[in-house]
Amino acid sequence: MTEKKTNIATIIANLHITGSGYDLLRYIGLPDMLGKESDLILYVMGKNLAEKSDWVTTEEVLEFFLHVGWGDLVLAQEKRRGYVFHLSGEVIDARLETIENVEFRLEAGFLAKAMEQITGKPCECIAEIKKNLVEFHVIFSD
Repeated sequence: MTEKKTNIATIIANLHITGSGYDLLRYIGLPDMLGKESDLILYVMGKNLAEKSDWVTTEEVLEFFLHVGWGDLVLAQEKRRGYVFHLSGEVIDARLETIENVEFRLEAGFLAKAMEQITGKPCECIAEIKKNLVEFHVIFSD
């Protein structure tokens, strides 16, 4: 049997699913398996996912978020020490209304690494849940 290495863009282009199964794994299965470390592991997992592709523009990242069903990501503000992004949409509304301990660490890690590739500066990202959106603060960490 030969081992296949599949590009993340190929997977996304060829697989179309609803987010329900993903949310079950993310908010129930993984925390049960990973325990207290699940927050950190999800953040690192997001960074590792972003590392699988070469991100050149912010627009590519915005499109990726929409295409994988993470929500509608927009660049809200450019700052001297980083960026502010807003994530919204039906999927975000549903998560905020349905899931008790909702978090967006996977997306934060992904966004940190993607923006690191785009800017060439080390980045970290913090997610802050607002009334009907998630605000990501991407901060240059150099």
